[in-house]
Amino acid sequence: MNEILKEIGLTDNESKIYLAYLKKGVGTAAKIAQELNLDKSSTYRAVENLERLGLLISSPKKRGTTYEPANVEVLKEILNKKKTELKLQETKLEDFINKIKKQHQLTRNTYIKVEKGLLAVRESMDASLEAAFNSNKLIRERYSLDYPYFYDKAHIRWVNDFAKRRIAKGVNIKQIVNFAGNNNFAPIMKTAKALFKEIRLMPEGMNDDHSLRISGDLVVIISFDEKKDYIVITIKDKYVAQLMSTIFDFIWVNSEPL
Repeated sequence: MNEILKEIGLTDNESKIYLAYLKKGVGTAAKIAQELNLDKSSTYRAVENLERLGLLISSPKKRGTTYEPANVEVLKEILNKKKTELKLQETKLEDFINKIKKQHQLTRNTYIKVEKGLLAVRESMDASLEAAFNSNKLIRERYSLDYPYFYDKAHIRWVNDFAKRRIAKGVNIKQIVNFAGNNNFAPIMKTAKALFKEIRLMPEGMNDDHSLRISGDLVVIISFDEKKDYIVITIKDKYVAQLMSTIFDFIWVNSEPL
């Protein structure tokens, strides 16, 4: 019984006093305090609270106020009310927690996509251009002119058209390039303000089968498998982009201007 009374919110003293009234029937707070050997002031406070909850009914008398227990069905009403209050508090607590999480959470929406083929290469270049246009108007790029797709005439035309679109958007490009043996891009492979372009020579020992493009929060890595098929890895994450930009800038500073 005590556990049930505690569940509805009664203290130990309130539980003892209420059970005493259920057993005794009627009595003053002073008489109950004496019978239970409790402090009078704490007993009066407990009795007042029990009356407020509807568990005791008071009757003023000439010799003092007497109390008697109300119908025990009141216990159900109090318990149901307590459950409703707890449910409301739970909802408020969840709302509060969600609000705090929303205010302080670290937003980390990382997107990774792996594709194959020349079309994926072109789509990644378009995505990089848009990312640059919507951020700092800069593309950082590292590649070798000896990569397979630079021997594809249709792709060469597409890249020349891409350069015109980039210039029209006012997007600058920094390129660390290994010229290798391919001269197909001679008209645009030069540093010029009109082309919104700076070129530096790839440091010795960095020539490999991977190109890198960084713009905004987008990082694109283009590699080749054993069949020389194009593998395009796109990572959208501002923290990864910041890291790769820092690495690129370090290499840039230590590269030889064209």
